Amino acid sequence: MSSSGDESTIRRPFDVSWRTRRDRGGGSSWRGGSAGGRGNWGGSNTPRGRGGWLGGSSESGPSWRGGRSARHGEPPRSRRVCDFFLRGRCAYGSSCKFDHPSTTSTVVTTPSFSNDRNPSQLEITTRDDYLDFKRHIKRMSDDFVGTWTLASTVLDSSFRERHQAVARDLADDDLGGPSFIRRTVEACMDRLEGIPQLPLIEAFLKTITHKSLVTPLSIESYVGTIYRILGGVNGDRGLSCFTVVLTNASPMARNYTSVLGLMAAALRELVSREPRIQLNDKLPPLLELLSNDIGSIHGTSTSVELQVAKVQVQSIERMARVARLRLADPAAGLGTETGVVGTPRSTFPHSIIIPGGSHDNDFPDITRIQIFPTLEEIQSDHAEFLPSTDFSQPHFFDDPLQRHIDTAFRLLRHDIFGSLKETLRHFTQQVHSPSTELSASAITSDFRAHSYSGAIVEQIFIRPGAGLEVILSFSSPPQLQARSKADCRRWWKDSSRLQHGALVCFIFTTSRRESSMLFFVVTDKSVDDIKDEEGLSSLVQPGLDPSVSVKLVCQDERNLSLLNRAFVEKMTGTVIDIPGIIPDTFVPILRNLQQMMEEGYLPFQQWILPSPQVDGVDQKQTMNVPPPLYARKKGFVFRFDSILTDQEDSLLFDSQFPDSVDLQRLENGTGLDKGQCRALIEALSREYALIQGPPGTGKSYVGVQLLRVLLSHKRSADLGPIVVICYTNRALDQFLKHLLDVGIDSIIRIGGQSQSEELADKNLRVVGRYEPKFPTESYRLGSNRELAREELACAEKYLNTLQMARRGRPDWRAVSEYLTDSHPRIADQFEREDEEGFTLVGKDPMDAWLGKKDIPWTQQRVDDRQFDVKVLEERAETHGVWSLRKPERWALAESWLSRMVIGVNDHLFFHLEASKDANEAIHRVHTDVNSRALRAADVIGVTTTGLARNISMLRGIGAKVVVCEEAAEVMEPHIISAMMPGVEHFIQIGDHRQLRPQINNYGFSVETPKGRRYQLDRSQFERRAEGEPGLPALPVAQLNIQRRMRPEISSLIRTVYPDLEDHDCVRNLPDVTGMRENLFWLNHRHPEDDKFDAGKGKSHSNSWEVSMATSLVRHLVRQGKYKSTDIALLTPYTGQLQKLRAALRDDFEVFLSDRDLEKLADDGFEAVELESESAEDASSMGNSPERRLQKTSLINTIRLATVDNFQGEEAKVIIVSLVRSNNTGGIGFLKTENRINVLLSRAQHGMYLIGNANTYQRINMWADVCQQLAERGAIGDSIPLCCPRHPDTPIECSDPEDFLRWSPEGGCNLICGQRLVPCGHRCTAMCHSQALHDVFNCSQQCPRLRKTCKHPCPKLCGEQCGPCLVMVKDIKLPCGHIVDEVECHKTIDLAAITCLNLVEKTVPGCEHKVSVLCQKDVSTSSFRCPAPCNETLPCGDRCTGSCGMCVGFFLDDSVITHQKCQKICGLPSSTCNHLCTKKCHKGQPCGGCTERCQRCHKPCAPCIERCAWVCDHMGECSLPCAAPCDRLPCDRRCSRLLKCGHQCPSFCGEECPQDLCQFRCRSEQKEEDVDVLEFKLYEEVSLDDTPIVVLSCGHFFTGKTLDGTLQMAEVYTTNPAGEYNGLRDVAGIMSNSVPSCPKCRIPTRQFATRRYNRVVNKAVMDETIKRFLVDGSRRLNELQKRFNTARDKLSLGLSPLWDKTSGFISASSVLRDRYRELHSIDMATRKLQHDMDEENQPARKLFDAINSSHQRQINSLSPENGLPRISARGSSSTPVYNSQILLEANALHLQIRATILQDKIKMTVEFDDLHGALKSVDRAEAEAPEFLEACLGVVTKARTAKLPRLVITLSLVYAQMTKLAAWYMRERPIYIVVGQPEQTAFEAESGDHRATACKLLEEALGLCETFEDGKTFRREVEETLRNLVSTRYEEVTPEEVKAIKLAMVSGFGGLSTNSGHWYNCENGHPFAIGGCGMPMEVARCPECGARIGGLDHTLVDGVSRAEGME
Repeated sequence: MSSSGDESTIRRPFDVSWRTRRDRGGGSSWRGGSAGGRGNWGGSNTPRGRGGWLGGSSESGPSWRGGRSARHGEPPRSRRVCDFFLRGRCAYGSSCKFDHPSTTSTVVTTPSFSNDRNPSQLEITTRDDYLDFKRHIKRMSDDFVGTWTLASTVLDSSFRERHQAVARDLADDDLGGPSFIRRTVEACMDRLEGIPQLPLIEAFLKTITHKSLVTPLSIESYVGTIYRILGGVNGDRGLSCFTVVLTNASPMARNYTSVLGLMAAALRELVSREPRIQLNDKLPPLLELLSNDIGSIHGTSTSVELQVAKVQVQSIERMARVARLRLADPAAGLGTETGVVGTPRSTFPHSIIIPGGSHDNDFPDITRIQIFPTLEEIQSDHAEFLPSTDFSQPHFFDDPLQRHIDTAFRLLRHDIFGSLKETLRHFTQQVHSPSTELSASAITSDFRAHSYSGAIVEQIFIRPGAGLEVILSFSSPPQLQARSKADCRRWWKDSSRLQHGALVCFIFTTSRRESSMLFFVVTDKSVDDIKDEEGLSSLVQPGLDPSVSVKLVCQDERNLSLLNRAFVEKMTGTVIDIPGIIPDTFVPILRNLQQMMEEGYLPFQQWILPSPQVDGVDQKQTMNVPPPLYARKKGFVFRFDSILTDQEDSLLFDSQFPDSVDLQRLENGTGLDKGQCRALIEALSREYALIQGPPGTGKSYVGVQLLRVLLSHKRSADLGPIVVICYTNRALDQFLKHLLDVGIDSIIRIGGQSQSEELADKNLRVVGRYEPKFPTESYRLGSNRELAREELACAEKYLNTLQMARRGRPDWRAVSEYLTDSHPRIADQFEREDEEGFTLVGKDPMDAWLGKKDIPWTQQRVDDRQFDVKVLEERAETHGVWSLRKPERWALAESWLSRMVIGVNDHLFFHLEASKDANEAIHRVHTDVNSRALRAADVIGVTTTGLARNISMLRGIGAKVVVCEEAAEVMEPHIISAMMPGVEHFIQIGDHRQLRPQINNYGFSVETPKGRRYQLDRSQFERRAEGEPGLPALPVAQLNIQRRMRPEISSLIRTVYPDLEDHDCVRNLPDVTGMRENLFWLNHRHPEDDKFDAGKGKSHSNSWEVSMATSLVRHLVRQGKYKSTDIALLTPYTGQLQKLRAALRDDFEVFLSDRDLEKLADDGFEAVELESESAEDASSMGNSPERRLQKTSLINTIRLATVDNFQGEEAKVIIVSLVRSNNTGGIGFLKTENRINVLLSRAQHGMYLIGNANTYQRINMWADVCQQLAERGAIGDSIPLCCPRHPDTPIECSDPEDFLRWSPEGGCNLICGQRLVPCGHRCTAMCHSQALHDVFNCSQQCPRLRKTCKHPCPKLCGEQCGPCLVMVKDIKLPCGHIVDEVECHKTIDLAAITCLNLVEKTVPGCEHKVSVLCQKDVSTSSFRCPAPCNETLPCGDRCTGSCGMCVGFFLDDSVITHQKCQKICGLPSSTCNHLCTKKCHKGQPCGGCTERCQRCHKPCAPCIERCAWVCDHMGECSLPCAAPCDRLPCDRRCSRLLKCGHQCPSFCGEECPQDLCQFRCRSEQKEEDVDVLEFKLYEEVSLDDTPIVVLSCGHFFTGKTLDGTLQMAEVYTTNPAGEYNGLRDVAGIMSNSVPSCPKCRIPTRQFATRRYNRVVNKAVMDETIKRFLVDGSRRLNELQKRFNTARDKLSLGLSPLWDKTSGFISASSVLRDRYRELHSIDMATRKLQHDMDEENQPARKLFDAINSSHQRQINSLSPENGLPRISARGSSSTPVYNSQILLEANALHLQIRATILQDKIKMTVEFDDLHGALKSVDRAEAEAPEFLEACLGVVTKARTAKLPRLVITLSLVYAQMTKLAAWYMRERPIYIVVGQPEQTAFEAESGDHRATACKLLEEALGLCETFEDGKTFRREVEETLRNLVSTRYEEVTPEEVKAIKLAMVSGFGGLSTNSGHWYNCENGHPFAIGGCGMPMEVARCPECGARIGGLDHTLVDGVSRAEGME
């Protein structure tokens, strides 16, 4: 064993003494260091492989909870696995220094091939190459080129597990990888003889830049180590090496081009991974040298490598410039908003604004800007720096790329947060003002938010797997305060407020009246009822405020401290809910832009951004874009075979000569039109391609064909997977489904928002589950998950301190740890006795010391001017804590609490960051696994947001082709993310003449004068298609043949697309049914609603258009020609959308897209508006049958959408409500050509516009539309309808009511008049559509005649006739009976009519005659004879079954099985007066009575009332009723007369039987046999000689007969004449049974016949005692079974364990939960002990009653009493009680206690802190002595009761507990307190307990011979005795001593590294002290219990140096 020495501090997260000491690896701790090598809260060395609580180190690995020995998240390094062992041929065997793991090991540190298959030759070759490479590294081979060539070969293979092994080996110090890298670099610089420089540097750089090495994230730490070694200090080694190589090498060398490309790649990796190199002075000359060499060769070469190298060098230069800008910080010291630097390119000299200094989040470098705004930023009055996207405008960045990324970041961030900051500025200024009313409704501005007052941080908790979360509670919104619980739940559930993932801001005021702010994101929105549990929130809680679970968006140290402060001090404020801002949708984009700024690299920069050297370029010009890099390789051509319809045909295309392809042949072979073929060619021949697809031209189809061509070259061009990007999830799903339709199945979709079932199994989450993990990856996952869990557990412990601080009252459990470390002298005063010797018990010491305080510390701070804390602490230490006054005590306690809370903030942040590191390591492993799955796919689908979120993963898959759908709708900051390094072909498909990207800030739109400066809604597609100053337009491939709109509609958009042509398929589209015109504008002058009428101030509506549009929709639907997807109703405004939805919901299920629903919510239209809808209306209209009928009467659904959210969709008929109608000509955003274009191009067959034409004609495009429609006569004040039945009938509708007047059913107002099919009648209904006509039922009288009869059909013509229901009379059936009436149709088959007449039939077999229905056949096997059985059952009762039930047949033989007798037994109980209520059970005993009055199935209490047996001759019985009577029977005949006047026939003292008069009784009674001795009848006996006795069963006999039968001689003595003269002693005799009747054998009921009371009462009492014992034994057995189960559960570890991270939960309560089941069993056992006690036994109760009766008799009788004296021998003798069950119950109680005590001892030894946490009375040393004494007492009682088995069992328990307790006293933690004895009383008496145990075991050995199975106990007794009296020792061999020394000295943490020493205890047992080798704590020797160690480097007495061990 070892004891801790001094060690240095490992990590100091903050500089406070008491907190710093907690992070030390050894020495002092909160509990004063560790003993015996056991870990403690201080983090000492521990042999368990776990570090301390915070920081610290471990002898077997790094700390899991504190400092790190490696990078965060990396597992501890273990011994390497032997490679030869994995190959099955290690010659070293057990002496091998490498690990030979077992087959069950789950941790494999070296990759191995699977054993479940034979490795291929390629696998064997790769393995051998890897082993050779590893051998070279280990042996420091001088063959540098060969070694690096081997590494490169391994990396070229497909076995990624070997790739990871190469990276790990190169970073492994033990193997020598870093040394080999350094030697390689030195060899490159020194130009050693025999080592070629260029081949060496080429092989080296090829390895370290290999994509298999640099792309996997799970080996990021290894690769980082490799580049760190390459760079050296500040990068000098690497930069010098590259400079030397470039200086010395010849540009004419064969491989010089390859070296330049590899060097550029390696240098970029080096600079990216080691940012400090960007500031190295050696970098610029190296870049210049490298750039010159590349330029000189690139001018004469077309090498792709040089083109890539040139871009990489430019990227490095850009990164260096950014680093220098960041270092210089131009904004520092400016103090002004503007400054002029450089000369701008525009003709007008503008000043250049340099951001920085305005607030704490204002920097020129965007990488330093926090994503979310800070409080100072929000409150700042300075205008935010917003650069222009116009490159002709000045910017402080000259480099176009840096300027472009900087601008994109700043504009996108302001678009997201600009309005939010304005809103929050108002709240931060007003939140602390008591007079401000904060509205809880939507904030009325251009920014939607909801505020909730009275907010407070209710809980801070750790959610497993998620980390730190918070519960915010707030006041209920005003609109819900008077609502029911159901209404509130429905409102919250349907509302978009507080949705999962939404941003929430908590604004509150600190104690200093300063505003503070925290941003959260919602993690759980629940409306369910919750229990009072931690971590649960609900927005609907009766009696409680609404609450929601959130987490910090930025969990830095400042926010965490502010959160803790708000929680502890219960700060109240306002919660701002921002539904429109979802961090997951924009944070990845902004972070990616920051990363790109750091990297300084953007592919295709030359096509996207202007060159800084080019000015005055005509933007109308176009640029020539070359083919992609992979297509420029020699000999590469595209093949179109994959899309040709003729599979045998072939067509080639060289992308470098795009005009060489035959377009006509391509068009004929593929089915593409000319424009699509041209677009396909141009997309393949340009590395940066744009395809414009006007509406209906099939751009998605072209995209699918394009991917088919590219995928056919995936392998030959090494394209990797093709990445398809879309802006929306819906568009992505549609495009991927198109790929599935053409057979492209290898698709993976990234993201969980897909709504497509076809793509469900294509999701990365699903595919990634089946991707196997390497053993090293599985190990990293497991270790980091465990690390994350433990770090969160540590963090959770600190939250308990915050909970205590929030309560405002410190408790001793928490404060003691701090005081023990910081103020030990004060801490001692709370733990030990006071000066007068009193010890505080029963109450928390801190509570007792502080007393009560009215104002908590969180509301009243300590005033340092009033109390000097240092002075108070000195007084407390000197004069005692009790000398302080109460205010001083509180001041001191609050000071301690404040310091603890400060420490908690630091520690909490430390552990949360460690958990975050572990989770990031887990994420890296999952990313690598997913990357392998993605590399195997053909197509990867992802949204722009998903791409930014997974950019690190997607960068490593090697994708060279990216296709972007909807490119014109994607903002440029989003599209930039798709331009990943390594992409060689970027294709955008879209239409910039349709809708632009959607932005939040309309002031950034290109459509506004102000927005033209920023143009954030201008996509990169539009910008490059149209060109801009300094950058000419790129060529755009435009599709020009549309297949959607009929020509009349497509002509409306030809001003936008002059070259657009109509395909032949749209020239003959059908006319719109029910309409006169296919295209029409209904012009009107009804004004739009006021904003107040619209209901919301942000949108517009027009109520008249709502009515007109809905009427037109109903008219079209009634035609029956259109499905629900064929008609769409569009409108530009959400206000109109909401009104249209409300108007249509009565007739249709209205379908809105998710984007429209979000838009409605953004504009303030809640899904459920309780403000305007009463609960009664909601409940009455919600799901009523009438409403359901109305909805389904037309069609299922109707498509309703805004124009903006209908792009990309189409419908056969489009109805548009234009809304705007005013005199000012204001039409809002419908003035833009893009939106008009979308609106006019959605319809296929017909389109109908409803709007004020005069309002719209001020816009040119609208004017052109009106002109075209006017020329066609398709515009007017009334819309013409067409009746399908009467097409010549004119119908004009200018008002909504006109539809009901002129076309009520979709036709006209005439009668239909057409013939109905099939009846031929004319239709008399109002004119309607053909669909309604086909289902119309004719209302004429039915003219049809049936073939079966002549009766006319009474139904209508349109109904089915059905069977004839006319009643026909007197029908004769085949059986001969006549039926009075029957329906006509039934007479067709008379045999099917049931005859209801009863007839008598004879049943075959039994021949019974039964009455049955005529049609019933009694001869079938299914018929059961109903005749009663009436057979006599064995019990004597009649069978209650029927003949058919009892008689069956088996193999033609009858089998009789009678029914079970159902008669109630009715026999009287043997021990009470009740009758048996069970069913007949002949032959079986009745058992215990179950009646409520006497629960006789349990032992009954005997009746102790006075006995009623009395007569004039023998006197009365003096005993209780239930006791055997103490008087003699009277043999005289009763002298009383019966009612009949005759003398009573019974004995004197019995009840007179009134109905048994010998003269007047019934004849059968006179003939009863009453004398079984002389066989006389009742009428024959002489009653004077032998009176009769009537038994309880009713039978009666003569006294002589019953006296002998009931054995009266056993209880009475007789004289020679046979007269009773005395009582026999019956105390020791047990009756066999209760006497019974000689005739019926029914037991004689107690108290029924007084003559036999002594016999019957004795028997009943014996029966009661038997039942009492049987019940006790049953209960004992049940408890024993429960105990065995609970004990096994405890031993298996299934009960709750003590966890020191549980915080300040009482240890006693934790153990109480652990032993809850055992305590329950123990309580039941003690209840059994009480019930079986002597006092509660039935015999005891009766004995006490008898003695009391005798005492009363003695006191009341006088000596002159003339009653005869009888012998009462033994009548009052003490009964013998059975004590076996009682003692066995006592033994079980002791076994339960022993089990708990043994487990508690084990737990206390295992968990050091448990002993100190337990109360003194709960500790093992306090319980053990009392237990042993109790055990000894029960042993004595068992010995007296002569129960040898029980004596042996308890002796074993006593001995085992004695030995265990003695061991515990040696092993338990020792706390040395000055002035207190070191030995407890139990330690002093341990020798006596051992001696007693030995005596008991020796006695038990003797008892083993006294009973039959004693030998089974003997072996255990002997073994226990042997272990008790002796200790086993075995001699330690020299080899073992040598091994011990080697293990203790060598290795990490051994004595050789820590200068430790060996010592001997006073009994000669060796032990070691690590560290400095000098003792710092006291412990006990595990062998003998002697004291070892010492304090302050001083050994305890008796300890000596063990020099022999050293």
